[in-house]
Amino acid sequence: MRTAEGRIAAMSWNHHILSNGSRTGDIFHNDVRIQDHHVQTLSGHSQEVCGLKWSPDGKHLASGGNDNIVNIWTQAGERHCQPLAEHTAAVKALAWCPWQSNLLASGGGTADRTIKFWNVNSGTCVNRIDTK
Repeated sequence: MRTAEGRIAAMSWNHHILSNGSRTGDIFHNDVRIQDHHVQTLSGHSQEVCGLKWSPDGKHLASGGNDNIVNIWTQAGERHCQPLAEHTAAVKALAWCPWQSNLLASGGGTADRTIKFWNVNSGTCVNRIDTK
């Protein structure tokens, strides 16, 4: 698998594509069916990608980083909306709503301690839970 130097902090499957996040802030898509498996690189984080989750319908990839940002990507590798930047700590926990395809939950780290719910079509935070 193609990765940046160092550890792989996050991975997520979308059918035959295995996506992995790197320390450099890049995301690598690898098609595990072929020998030359690296098929795409996404760049959207300034620090390590520590959370990745494909949506249940396989149309969107959410990425969270140590830069406190959540990015939403299309299958084609384009940003679906502006970066979601309301967390104040690394975003590792990501979960798509199984019955509402445009709803994403994201969890911030120790300094943040919130769960935020995002409408990814509008890029707005629709609710938040303080876990303190």
